[in-house]
Amino acid sequence: MTTYARIARLSGAAVLLLAAVWFFLPTGLGGSTAYVSTFGTSMEPGFTAGDLAILRPAADYRVGDIVAYDSDDLDTTVMHRIVDGDADGFVLQGDNNSWLDEERPAADQLIGRLWLHVPQGGKAIAALRSPSVLVLVAMAAVTILLTVVRRPRGTPTRSRRRDGRRPSAFSTAGRLRARQVALGSGVAAVLAAAGGAALLLVPDTRIDEQTLQVTQQGRFSYTGAAAQGTTYPTGVIETGDPVWTKLTDGLTVSFEDVVTGATAVAGTVRLDVVVSAPDGWSALLTMGPEAPLVDGSATASVALDPSAAAALAEQHYEEIGAAGSGATVTVVPVVEAAGTVEAAGTVDAVPFTASSPDALDFTLDDTALRLATDASSLATTGETTVTTEELVPREFALGGVSLSIGTARLAAGAVLVVALVTLALSAWVGQPVRGSEADVLRARHAGRILEVSRFTPGTTTVDLSDADALARVAERLDGLVLHHEGPRGSTFAVRDGETTYRYVVRSSPVARTTELRPLTTPRPFLGRLA
Repeated sequence: MTTYARIARLSGAAVLLLAAVWFFLPTGLGGSTAYVSTFGTSMEPGFTAGDLAILRPAADYRVGDIVAYDSDDLDTTVMHRIVDGDADGFVLQGDNNSWLDEERPAADQLIGRLWLHVPQGGKAIAALRSPSVLVLVAMAAVTILLTVVRRPRGTPTRSRRRDGRRPSAFSTAGRLRARQVALGSGVAAVLAAAGGAALLLVPDTRIDEQTLQVTQQGRFSYTGAAAQGTTYPTGVIETGDPVWTKLTDGLTVSFEDVVTGATAVAGTVRLDVVVSAPDGWSALLTMGPEAPLVDGSATASVALDPSAAAALAEQHYEEIGAAGSGATVTVVPVVEAAGTVEAAGTVDAVPFTASSPDALDFTLDDTALRLATDASSLATTGETTVTTEELVPREFALGGVSLSIGTARLAAGAVLVVALVTLALSAWVGQPVRGSEADVLRARHAGRILEVSRFTPGTTTVDLSDADALARVAERLDGLVLHHEGPRGSTFAVRDGETTYRYVVRSSPVARTTELRPLTTPRPFLGRLA
């Protein structure tokens, strides 16, 4: 490549790099790209809390665009969808909201239009900014540097012997085991890094369904004026008393309704009086006024005239031409109320509609109006089931133990650091030793080498020209390679009875620099040594 071509290539790469930097430069640094980390639930299900939205300015904005603006009312950045308006003022609404934004930002007040959506990207960036993650990243970087950096070849050291060889503080078998440990540590580091990255992308919370009960507790009561005497000593009919129609002109039935377990309850309660016969006929006798619910409670009342109820039932029997007497008078609570339910940690308030409680029955005959059952029927309890979505901490089950996502992230980071430190140490221990040819042979055939202090060849000695030939002889005989270090060099020999196969490495002032690495798989000695 010519100098001009190299300059042109470098210039093009620099231009592309500068263009990328300019395109992605945040607005806070003078750029035009905005990075917004979402929170809340207003844009669900498209966006969830912790997502990253990348926005770019647009020449024009249209209905349907997702845009962001700085809200003065909320003192934060709001990202919603344009549903109406023009350049003078846009109407925005969250996809999960049932109401419109109060502010109407103009085109020049919009930060930009959505360009790229990165699920949980904002949470990952926030996690990378935390001190604990920065410490782990720094430790990992230092460990990798210590692992990668090596002393350049040919650098003199004081530990070299006179023949130019550098002694190793670890045995060849130890270095081999260290390399295996380094391989396992590397795999563990990769798995821990992948698991930690996945945990960073997982939200801290999850949505869990929660079933709540909205309870309506009601109680009936009635009272009325009656002729004072033996039957009614005080001249007052009280709740639970039979109502003798000859002694009273009527009574007032009341119902107190209390709604619990809900917020913002609004509506009305009224009482209807219905007369019915055993043959299935029924008719509305009267309808009471509506009482508004205030703070979740209301008391409704209705006037009940036993004589009017008896006359209505008698008219029914006359019309059908059947002989009959008696009827049932039912006081029916009609509740028209609604509200919302919001439990601690729920995503949003859930609307509900209240149901009507049970009615109160009286039996009516020619002389009296009585409760159809005992006094327990005066109290009613009704429940409305509401299902809400609750935000709960995300947990992981590991061997029967539940771990929070924060603990799982710390555990993954700790495993990553330990694996990297182990990788660095084992790589340092197992690094190739650079020495003489004798060192190379000892490392290459460590499984067959036997160090001896004295060596006496057999009656027949065969000198081999290279070490590979000696290794082939040892493999053919399945024997050991004897090694003796003498003043004039290193002798490697294989005995086959009285025949000795020998290869000698002569000492030299400057030893060759060769990388030691095992070339054969060590295996146990199965031959014989003469």
